[in-house]
Amino acid sequence: MLGRLSSATNQNKRAIIAMSGGVDSSVAAALLSQQSSYTVQPVFMRNWDTRDEYTQSTPGGVKGCEWEIDYANAKAVCTHLNLPQPQLVDLSSEYWLRVFSPSLDIWRNGQTPNPDIACNRHIKFDALAHKVLKGDDDVLVTGHYAQVDTLTGTLSRAVDRNKDQSYYLSAVNKNILNRVLLPLGSLHKQHTRFLAHSLNLPNANRDESMGICFIGERRHFGSWLDDYIHTKKGLFITPHGHSLGEHNGLHHYTIGQKARIGGVPKKLYVAAKKGNDVVVVDSPQHNLLKCKTIITHADINWLVSMDHLPNTPFEATAQVRHRQLESRCTVQVEHDHLMVNYQHFEMAVAPGQTCAIYMGDVCIASATIDKTISVDGILH
Repeated sequence: MLGRLSSATNQNKRAIIAMSGGVDSSVAAALLSQQSSYTVQPVFMRNWDTRDEYTQSTPGGVKGCEWEIDYANAKAVCTHLNLPQPQLVDLSSEYWLRVFSPSLDIWRNGQTPNPDIACNRHIKFDALAHKVLKGDDDVLVTGHYAQVDTLTGTLSRAVDRNKDQSYYLSAVNKNILNRVLLPLGSLHKQHTRFLAHSLNLPNANRDESMGICFIGERRHFGSWLDDYIHTKKGLFITPHGHSLGEHNGLHHYTIGQKARIGGVPKKLYVAAKKGNDVVVVDSPQHNLLKCKTIITHADINWLVSMDHLPNTPFEATAQVRHRQLESRCTVQVEHDHLMVNYQHFEMAVAPGQTCAIYMGDVCIASATIDKTISVDGILH
């Protein structure tokens, strides 16, 4: 990737680097600034407006993402690297309309969205790209750990498998990928941190953010969501329909998590949702939690030409969460959706999540999970 950055054919092209104030995007900017082939223009996205929050007094809504601190860090890094100050791009309205509001609808329906994937798809690699990529030769640069072949637009896993973020990019429109540079895709995270210290970056010791993209960390996320979702209580039930108590709203629970039920001493785990009820089981290895088949929605995002795929069904691997080990499967293309059949099974797969499909290291498609079928043939 860096070899391409130094190509003489890139003379006078603009590289728009999306700065977050974190270490990864800062090192990406530093690597880019060492190349003479591009004119570097940093930008900083403001995607969340704390004025949109209903309250800051609840346990879940105290600090927000503190975007001003992130922006100050990005500006300090740019000063240190002798780069122009980052242009502030306010995309909070777009984020609300295209990411947060649709995610709320998914939570209301008892499913599990991935706002980070939606943010990459609709905001960073769409709304931002349309605002800042002015010239035909302009490229967008981010600090993601993944690899993109700019000639073909092929998305592949990062060299650092533990840090690989290609899953988070699996819903990005293929048409933008040949205008994307990912300088960290060939690096290990440990080396990125080493470079940050070697370059004396002012944020070299900053911890990684673990919160939702551009919203930030929430100590009590479910309570914070209560500010936006009308709580509709229901029952905790066993697989046989016996009531164990009342729950506080479907959005507080996702498949596989522990369920705390007053008066029930043993550990229980969320296995499914039926209407407004939450089905719980007494083992994290219960058959209801073992997913054999995924059926996706019709929102398939193909990242390769279907002409290059083998006849359906074909063998592949599937991933439904970040840092998950690859799971072998066969993929059947059924009209407008995918049917993913695991060779063995995958634990705790939740409708609403994104299922990314890989052939080798190449991500070929992704789609949102609509339904799952357990190893016992139970449809959820």
